[in-house]
Amino acid sequence: MIIVAGIFFLFAFIHSITITRTFKEACKRRFGDTFMRVYYRAVYNVVSVATAAAAFSWIRTIPDRTLWTEPLWLRLGMYSAQAGALLFASRAFDYLDSGEFLGIKQIRRYLRDREIGGNIEGLTQKDLVTRGVYGIVRHPLYVAGIVFFTCNPHITVNGLTVTVLADAYFLFGMFIEERRFVTIFEDQYREYMKQVPRMIPRVGKRGKDTLL
Repeated sequence: MIIVAGIFFLFAFIHSITITRTFKEACKRRFGDTFMRVYYRAVYNVVSVATAAAAFSWIRTIPDRTLWTEPLWLRLGMYSAQAGALLFASRAFDYLDSGEFLGIKQIRRYLRDREIGGNIEGLTQKDLVTRGVYGIVRHPLYVAGIVFFTCNPHITVNGLTVTVLADAYFLFGMFIEERRFVTIFEDQYREYMKQVPRMIPRVGKRGKDTLL
């Protein structure tokens, strides 16, 4: 369990460092503004996927022990919840530019038109998204991640350790993201926080056609 936690914390440390403004500014000084606006987002995503894959591959080599074997009906229910979480997360991209999110569009714009735009990561979306799944919870991607990990039907010592740490990391990410968005959108985001819950949907008074 301690080794698994150590591996997870190493991944979390790398991921957390690379999303900080301080790290991005350091990269900008070292590699230049063009690199940041054109290539950084794609490099960041590749590094995130690679480190996550390496961490989980490493964890799989650690001796493990089954804590509980769930009945078939519960296992199917947990798989269904995971599938629902993935579907819910995918709906976030109805309102996000997936090309920019992955960093592909920034590179394509530069190579095709020599266009450099957006913020320090080349992201051009400036409006606060409050529709669709963002009208249900403020952090649909994080919520989907929590449901996906929590509903892992393979309940082992290592698996449970990863689930607890991953859920905690997603919660930490929500608070960090909210602080950043308050800085960017100020009162608009504060009002959004009053109207839409962080992660647990509720029925409220935010319009006739929107769930809270």
